[in-house]
Amino acid sequence: MAERFLVQQTSSGEPIIVGDLNVFPVARSYRINFPKDRGGVLWNRPLAVIVEDQHGSRQIIPVPDKTRRLQMAILAAGLFGSFFAWMILRRSR
Repeated sequence: MAERFLVQQTSSGEPIIVGDLNVFPVARSYRINFPKDRGGVLWNRPLAVIVEDQHGSRQIIPVPDKTRRLQMAILAAGLFGSFFAWMILRRSR
């Protein structure tokens, strides 16, 4: 059976006990498989933390992915800088 090229998976980690609370980390992973078992790329990102108290009450706390935001800002700055440099070089000719 052929393996899919792009696989998305959401998983919860082992609980961490903090006082009376159980804390579960939740992450989403994206995996890109290259053909013929030649490797691939794996990217994990945090999604949330599930906090469960001793009475069974659960609260889901979203986790902002600051690294992804920073990567997007760097990409945008690079694109803007490239466009700006291209405009300057175009005018000078």
